[in-house]
Amino acid sequence: MSDAVRQQPASGDAAHIRTVLRKNWLRLLLESHTDELERLCIAHPEPSDPHVLLIRACCRDVVGDAYGATFLRGQGMRVAADDFVACFTELLLAEDAPTKAAVADRARQALAQCGPDDDYPSALFLLGWTEVRLRRDPAAAIALLRSAADEARLQERPETLRLARSNLAFALTQAGLFTEAEQVLDALPAMPAPSDWDRFEGGLPEANRGCIAYWRGDFAGATAHLDPIIVDGSAGTNFEALARLYLGMSVVALRQQERFDATLHLLAGVSTTDKHGVPWDTLRRVAAAWLAHAAGDDDRARELAAPALARAGAPVAHALLAELYRLLGDRERAARALSLAASTRMPRYARVSTLVTSAALAAVGGHGGQAHEHLDLALDAAAPERILAPFLTGDAVVADLLDAHAHRGSRHRDFLQTVLEQRARLSTHVSGVFTPRERDVLACLRTTMTGDEISAHLGIAYPTVKTHIRSIYRKLGVTSRRDAVRAADAR
Repeated sequence: MSDAVRQQPASGDAAHIRTVLRKNWLRLLLESHTDELERLCIAHPEPSDPHVLLIRACCRDVVGDAYGATFLRGQGMRVAADDFVACFTELLLAEDAPTKAAVADRARQALAQCGPDDDYPSALFLLGWTEVRLRRDPAAAIALLRSAADEARLQERPETLRLARSNLAFALTQAGLFTEAEQVLDALPAMPAPSDWDRFEGGLPEANRGCIAYWRGDFAGATAHLDPIIVDGSAGTNFEALARLYLGMSVVALRQQERFDATLHLLAGVSTTDKHGVPWDTLRRVAAAWLAHAAGDDDRARELAAPALARAGAPVAHALLAELYRLLGDRERAARALSLAASTRMPRYARVSTLVTSAALAAVGGHGGQAHEHLDLALDAAAPERILAPFLTGDAVVADLLDAHAHRGSRHRDFLQTVLEQRARLSTHVSGVFTPRERDVLACLRTTMTGDEISAHLGIAYPTVKTHIRSIYRKLGVTSRRDAVRAADAR
């Protein structure tokens, strides 16, 4: 295909060459023939043609030349806003969410009126790619990317198919459909050497797996996915930047103090401005504030977090911010953060986080019944996709609330037991003082299981269970089951 395009400049027919470029530029861009595409533009008989300039602007953006992209875009915008090339150039280059959303709406109309000289499969992918980043309608983003994948398959375009499926997996993750997202990720073909577009996106599949691992409470697994794709000095506006954010939160959850400074340095490399409709500064601030709190510098945490309350549009960040403010004892700002999270469509995992925070705030406020109602709603939303992270905070309020909820009785008894066992695994992983079997027993101590039930559950003799319990008490310096759970969480 690129050979056929390459032969066109020799013809000298500017109108014909413009048609060929218009038909193939998006595909060449997605398939990462970026350098070749820009050379074709420069060799065009009319290199100052608005369409040629706009195509070059997209090339510059994909290879990381933001200034060049801005200048060429400005020179090329001498065409109608509903022009196909102008519309899809703006879809790629518009930075703030309101502008990008307005362009996406125009792109839908342009897509419905695609002519024979327009690249429908690539345009369909780019619209779905945009909707994923806008996060305004996860179902629409999923549908667009499914359709783009089908078109690419039917037209035998394997690279567009791979990109569509990869972005579909992230759209499913955003919607909280982790199981289906993992199935799509598992079916992706092995990626060749990273292309221009892969570098532009920044490690999407592994960043996606890291996000899922984080929300499922597998913080060590998250770091294993995220560490290899982080490159210090990268653009700070793509999935590599998202990996930095989730790495920061995972380091906090694992209490890896030896990594705090290095992780803060990585967060400083995340953009302070919007890109592709993503409010990067808000996300960066919330993760950095969590790290400051984990390091014991609550004043710095408040300083970092404050500007994040000034704008909406980042529901996951505001859900995490609400929990941070709760831990800081600032109920008023926690409530404001919860309100901001609720003002935008929330993915399932953010909703679970806000419900756990609301439950803890109600418990502290003396509204026990309301606290248990919120917790039950959180368990209800979390159970289908095994969302554990919001329940794993070491905070005593959540620990006591979960313990009381287990004794109170819940329709989510099995999933609640999973939560309690994962809390035990995390606390013992952090403390590192227990044997593997002691960790299993400690996990059971968080539930309502009796000694005999623990014996049956773990497949060990009852006297052995008692021996492990005595060892756990000794290591923690406690004499009761309740105190053992509290002491383990405090480590």
